[in-house]
Amino acid sequence: MSSPVALTEPESLEQHIKNRIRREGPITYEAFLDTVLYDEKQGYYREGKPYRKDYYTSPEIHPVFGKTLAAYIDRVKALCGRATVTILEMGSGSGALAHQITSSQKEDSGLDYFVVEKGKPKEADCIVWVNDVADLPRIENFVVIIANEFFDALPFHRVVMTESGLREIYLDFADGFVELLGPLTPPVETFLSTHPIHLNLHQTGEVTTRTVGILRQTDEVVKEALLLLIDYGYHSQDVVHGRFFDGSMVGYKNLVMREDVFQSFGTMDITHHVNFDHLTRILDHLGWRKVGEIEQYRFLLNIGMLDQLMAFPDAERISAKALINPHGLGSMLSVLGFAKNLSCDVPGFRQQKSFL
Repeated sequence: MSSPVALTEPESLEQHIKNRIRREGPITYEAFLDTVLYDEKQGYYREGKPYRKDYYTSPEIHPVFGKTLAAYIDRVKALCGRATVTILEMGSGSGALAHQITSSQKEDSGLDYFVVEKGKPKEADCIVWVNDVADLPRIENFVVIIANEFFDALPFHRVVMTESGLREIYLDFADGFVELLGPLTPPVETFLSTHPIHLNLHQTGEVTTRTVGILRQTDEVVKEALLLLIDYGYHSQDVVHGRFFDGSMVGYKNLVMREDVFQSFGTMDITHHVNFDHLTRILDHLGWRKVGEIEQYRFLLNIGMLDQLMAFPDAERISAKALINPHGLGSMLSVLGFAKNLSCDVPGFRQQKSFL
């Protein structure tokens, strides 16, 4: 992910964007999001994801999430006959998941743990923090990659289907931020030529072009790996049937969903749902094999979360159950598995009826 240009004080994010539009003309949503989310001084993620502030991720709901994943990684390592494993976490944010997994390992495990995170590094004994995938070294041994709500936080373009075909949505400023339609930018046009999007007339969608570069760079640094992708997402067929007709972009501030993203610049998270078909197609082109897709609650049950919960006091189990609630977060998030140069079976993706 490229780094936006840092601002000079005392210019605010909002004023910076207005001045840019005055100089250059209307900007893409990706350029807007690059600034409000990732500016090095004032962007929302300037210090990583604020812990339990505007929304909760699964590791922040209860540490049993990370402990269960730690036990699962050990199991996969044994099933695949690997003596060692390196963990690569994409977008650690607060560092909660990294702490949960590393604290679950034996002191002499020799675990290597890399974190790719735009925010400031959190110091830890066995965790190496890097700003970009390009900063990672080549990893020769078996790698488990965890991308927990990483891809939904990437800046994206927005497009809409019109009578004359797909058009890109740009942002201008005239007594407030307004949207204008224009031609597809070259990155969007190139991306959609191999990863098409099928929208109904007047339907809006997000296009995350940076996914290609990030996955290619990740592929280059690993020899054999299992990727666990945990995120909010959809398939192309869902869009054809009218889901997210106005797009999936949404803001979060103080644990409340916000539809107006043109306020609280730098203090509101802005996210979107991930196109799982695009991700799968990109990885397929890179030679990765999809091993499964399942709701998060089913995956956690399959890999033994209930056994992990037995070690916690009764009062703690109540909050932890949100992770495996089939009527809440547990079904809103999906887990997708992809393998590179692995011939062993990967557990956890077997469908079964819920008994909760």
